[in-house]
Amino acid sequence: MRNLVLAGAAAAALLLTAGTASAATVLLESTFEDIAVGSNSYVIVNTADGWTKGDGYGSGVAGIEVQNNVAGAPAANGGLKFVELDSTANSSMYYTFSYTGRVDLSFLYSPRPNVSADSNGISILLNGQLLNPPLTVTGGPLQQTQWQTYGANFSVNSGDILSFSAVGTNDSLGGYVDNITISAVPEPATWAMMIIGFGSAGSMVRSARRKQALAVA
Repeated sequence: MRNLVLAGAAAAALLLTAGTASAATVLLESTFEDIAVGSNSYVIVNTADGWTKGDGYGSGVAGIEVQNNVAGAPAANGGLKFVELDSTANSSMYYTFSYTGRVDLSFLYSPRPNVSADSNGISILLNGQLLNPPLTVTGGPLQQTQWQTYGANFSVNSGDILSFSAVGTNDSLGGYVDNITISAVPEPATWAMMIIGFGSAGSMVRSARRKQALAVA
């Protein structure tokens, strides 16, 4: 029985190691809830929850507009505040990676109500180029916000720049984004290590059970 307990403990350690190595790491989670803005109002800021105004290359330098229930409702799972990427003009915001590897990107998007698709467009770019496959979202005109989740998976190097940029009509009205999450994706070698860990743990437990059975016999 003691051997079985020891084997189980060793197996648990292997599983814990594998699980820790394989868990996705959140690099950035932006909900914009910490930005100080009153109800039914908005502010225009230079930085917001990990993002900086502009595209990282000197363009789109209008500020980041953070709204709190101004036009249209926030997402049901998005808190009260969100970004409109067309503040005083078509605007952009960017994030610089300090990570190398594959990442998952997810975010909420809604067209601004009563605004045409020509004004609601937002493009997501990596180092100034559209993500491949190209990722531009738009829609409208709608009578109310209609939030949807979008995402992408791609490789980055430390120092790469990810940007969200308003495209289309430059009229200070544009699409909304919220709940932007960027997560590191475990490498294939890490997944292989986890599988080996599960297999080794199972073998150790089976071996301990056989030994226990022989001892009893």
